[in-house]
Amino acid sequence: MSKKKLKTFFDEKELEPRTFSISHNEKVHMVESDFLINLIVNSTPEHEQRKILEKIVAIDFKNGDVNHFLEHLAKGYVVNNF
Repeated sequence: MSKKKLKTFFDEKELEPRTFSISHNEKVHMVESDFLINLIVNSTPEHEQRKILEKIVAIDFKNGDVNHFLEHLAKGYVVNNF
């Protein structure tokens, strides 16, 4: 169920595509927001999707920038995969 809600959130939010520059192990990794959103919606386990959804909804409710959280997730992705 979270998958559908996440997809709806990102579709309705219409975030401008961004590229996050993440430094890790003396290398710079470029992570595109569209790639990250696709990963969240299609490959993240349900329990993590629920937590991500709760966080982005809270950020959006307070008129925060969801991209800051996406950048945080991009850092985690790079650290865990490279």
